[in-house]
Amino acid sequence: MGIESVHSDSRRVIFSSFLSFILNSTVRFFIPVLLPFLIISLRIDLYLGSLLITAYWIGYTFFQIPSGIIGDRFGTAPVNKVFFILLALSFPFIYFLRDSYSGLFALQVIIGAISAVIYITDASLVQKWSPMSGRAASVGLYQTGFFVGASFGEFFVLEMFRFSFVLPFQVILAFLAAVAILNLFYIREPKESLKKTKGKISRDLIYVCFIRFSAGFSYIGYLSLFTTFIVFDHIIAYSGAYSLAWIPASGGLIGSPIGGYLSAKHSRGKSIVSIFSAALIGLSLILLPYVQVFYVLIISSLTGFFYGLYAGPSMSMASDFSGGDQNVSSSSGIINFSSQIGGAISPVIVGYLFRIFGNFDWAFIIMGTVTLLTLVPPAMKFLVLHRNVKLSM
Repeated sequence: MGIESVHSDSRRVIFSSFLSFILNSTVRFFIPVLLPFLIISLRIDLYLGSLLITAYWIGYTFFQIPSGIIGDRFGTAPVNKVFFILLALSFPFIYFLRDSYSGLFALQVIIGAISAVIYITDASLVQKWSPMSGRAASVGLYQTGFFVGASFGEFFVLEMFRFSFVLPFQVILAFLAAVAILNLFYIREPKESLKKTKGKISRDLIYVCFIRFSAGFSYIGYLSLFTTFIVFDHIIAYSGAYSLAWIPASGGLIGSPIGGYLSAKHSRGKSIVSIFSAALIGLSLILLPYVQVFYVLIISSLTGFFYGLYAGPSMSMASDFSGGDQNVSSSSGIINFSSQIGGAISPVIVGYLFRIFGNFDWAFIIMGTVTLLTLVPPAMKFLVLHRNVKLSM
């Protein structure tokens, strides 16, 4: 009976965290979806528009490590509940500040910081409620929430804008309120983790940070600007962008659970799957300037698939190097900080290069190249580690 109760609690926590990630991701990409409209209404160029995206990532990125410390210090579950309520309260201000560039910029920083705490505590809870051998698979399933929010979330937001400007704000706010209530009932800490003593975070976590930076730099930057890219590159008019906006994230719906499953089945699979998948994202972006529109859409979907493969294994390595569950929020914050540093700077680079060249070609080539170069240190490190393990056997 006790075991059944634990399994039931685990499913509830993971389900609530999954829904939380869907809404967190939908809010995250709300401004990117609005960006072509904001560029016109605020009378700004793409570079200044890209800074609105970067504003979110500034708050999100630089609150990663504090998020982990706060979660470990005050309790992962209560911190998660409080900050999700703060997200629901902050979201409506996007509507009220839509005519103020400085107001939207400041709000994006605040929402980014709130979202960081939600993600880190959600990911930590999913790991804590899963057995060590199954954490990659659990995180892979949890990460699917990101792709649901980023793909279907963007699709429905753009579709609702066709009927009324205020409608998507009302609908998303209603969902945020519903999930906030669900969290109050379901989200809590496993008793076992509260009894465990703290260990030391391994220095090898730095190599996971390299992997996270490389994938974040390429995929998050590309995903954040995809709607703007397809409109400004004349692939489709803004009025029809909803029909394509979901494509880069759609592949992750398949890739995320597969990545978790593969790394769970093979003891050395996490690092291999993560590095290989991140490298494929970089190669995909390098190919984009050289293919026709039809293949651009296929490659865009593949970037989501590869990011899905990478997401679960790379995030679950926070447990491998944390020194124990009492540090899992802190280690999660550290490695995700690296990912978001990449995602924070790449939109600005893309916007700046677009201002110079008038197209996205060089931006994509540079993003892909940086990704591949950043993967060299972790690839060499994990090759040495796996070789040593093999020799010892």
